[in-house]
Amino acid sequence: MSSINAAASSGTSINAPARIPQYSWIRVIACFAIVLLHTLDNSLSYFSDTVTPGQVTIVRTASTLLMWAVPCFLMVTGALLLDNSRPMPLSKVLGKYVKRMAVALVIFTFIFTVIKYFAGERDDIIVNFLRDLLQCSSMSYLWYLYLMIGLYLMMPLYRLVTKAADESGSDRIIKYLVILLIVFTSVLPLLEYADLEAAFYIPTDVIYPAYLFIGYLLSRHNMSAGKAAALLVVCGGAAAVLMANLAGTDIDMDGLTGYASPLTIGMSAGIFSLMLRIRAAAGEILSSVDRCTFGIYLIHMIGVRLVMKDFGIDPYAFGPFGFAGMTIVFFIASYGITWCIKKIPAMDFL
Repeated sequence: MSSINAAASSGTSINAPARIPQYSWIRVIACFAIVLLHTLDNSLSYFSDTVTPGQVTIVRTASTLLMWAVPCFLMVTGALLLDNSRPMPLSKVLGKYVKRMAVALVIFTFIFTVIKYFAGERDDIIVNFLRDLLQCSSMSYLWYLYLMIGLYLMMPLYRLVTKAADESGSDRIIKYLVILLIVFTSVLPLLEYADLEAAFYIPTDVIYPAYLFIGYLLSRHNMSAGKAAALLVVCGGAAAVLMANLAGTDIDMDGLTGYASPLTIGMSAGIFSLMLRIRAAAGEILSSVDRCTFGIYLIHMIGVRLVMKDFGIDPYAFGPFGFAGMTIVFFIASYGITWCIKKIPAMDFL
């Protein structure tokens, strides 16, 4: 068993102060990459009237090279939570993991609904809050919370895949699966008759569960450094070339460079494999940032909107340094705010 697997098997919790060093490094690096990705992407939305075609191509190509960030978070989750040596009863799934995502979703959907109300973009806080919560229409980056709710709800079933066959025959699990399928595939679709479309879903026909299992496999049987580097360079290079040449066309690039793209999968697996080889200890500062990555993810978009949309500060005016500077400021500020908020017991979901 590898040192990573041994550490995971020792009972180290994903939210415990003592964490597996490699996973701490991966989460912090991936979190910074996500902040940079959102800074790049939102600049195209907030300054769409002034950006040049060349700037659009450069920004979209750079964003493509950062698509590994969210998958790396998912792979860490899979490496930890698909390990059957870690107890994962339904009470823990629902009372800890799902609850954490649901609380964050409600709070931050409401925050952005209120922000848009006072900005004159909305006319009814309560109605729009409920609609935003159902449809993920307050801020698109909150899609990750809907995804994680679905993945966590399915986690007990995913874990059956990693168990021995004689441990898979559970009536309780079967009932749980049936209830989930009825709610998510039969009941929620009825909302279409009210001209609504629920953003909640069970991820059974999307790529994201695969990232969980990729992370689980790599944490136990990592590929060689040479193969990982080649996979990263080839897939990342191909994705960048595609985006650089097709960014200005009407071609839908999601299948080619989105999360479900084989190129993104290869790039993500390659960089995750390489980062598993990090041997540097996770010091006090890194561990502190690691414990705040979820809060950084949630809070940084408030800064992105305020700085770019409300204050009108254009990163293109400062070139690459504008994007680098904004990303660093958003990351550090979000970390500081999260660190302070986490001192409040009622806000421990961050």
